[in-house]
Amino acid sequence: MNNFLLTIVITGLIYTLPMNFKPVFANRITEANYDNLKIGMTYQEVKEILGREGEIYTEYNSPTLKNFGMAYRWLNNDGTGIVAAFDYQNKLIQLTAQNLKTNNFGINREPPVVTSVNMENIKVGMTYDEVRTIIGNGGTKQPTRDNYLTNPNTTKYIWLNPDDTSMTIIFDSNQKVVTIRTQNMNTYNFGNPFWNQPLPVYSITGEKYEKLQLGMTYQEIRNILKEEGELDTEFDPEAFEKSRAATEMQVNTTAYRQSLFAQEQQNETKEEDKIKDAYKWMNPDKTGIKVVFNIQDKAVAIYTFGLGVGLE
Repeated sequence: MNNFLLTIVITGLIYTLPMNFKPVFANRITEANYDNLKIGMTYQEVKEILGREGEIYTEYNSPTLKNFGMAYRWLNNDGTGIVAAFDYQNKLIQLTAQNLKTNNFGINREPPVVTSVNMENIKVGMTYDEVRTIIGNGGTKQPTRDNYLTNPNTTKYIWLNPDDTSMTIIFDSNQKVVTIRTQNMNTYNFGNPFWNQPLPVYSITGEKYEKLQLGMTYQEIRNILKEEGELDTEFDPEAFEKSRAATEMQVNTTAYRQSLFAQEQQNETKEEDKIKDAYKWMNPDKTGIKVVFNIQDKAVAIYTFGLGVGLE
């Protein structure tokens, strides 16, 4: 009786499973399968290693591949797998691993110049020498087109593999990496990755602002902020002086009652305090600090942008 009930329960479970259910681990394509394939094998030999028929891959396109006849694809349920191209004699001429994270390019195959592991280790900002050390090869220098998107001082190198996969890296005038591109490489990284770029540094803070004081010299302020300021080319010293004079007049309503001697002294002081220029210390998000200096190189006004402290 118990066995009969168990049979009914199991049968019910089978019939309630989704019709599109696929066994996840059945005939799974692995890195080991990929590494056992050899260029020159027949389709039948490849099929025996992979354990099942491949599906015809009509979207495969390789205009540079000679004697191309047919392509097949073996996919796992998670989208990983292998694409194999055969010639007109049904012999394997090219392999591509799709996100199997394999570094081995197969038995009896010409080794690659550059791999996806190299790609993952190269970062924006590295020098050409550092890249060459990682790859173990200097690459081939390419001509750089001059257009509004390309700095004429950049240099482009390409590392080309025997299977036509490749990596292209563009270096700036200081021979540092600015762009990374790959062509059909087995990698999750898709070239010029934003996650490879150095994180922006927000060095100008409210805490540093609190240490600044009027009367400080440029060098004293520079030592507190830990970097050189940028000259504010849009700053108008004459307009600033007029604005400051108007503010002082509103505050000091007795300015016109002072003696002639006192007014002359005030004029001399203002002449010494004549405005020279202004410098900015800015973060990547446009927050920061601006300081106005007089001809004695002393701070006469300090402004902040988005720091939540001081005059904004």
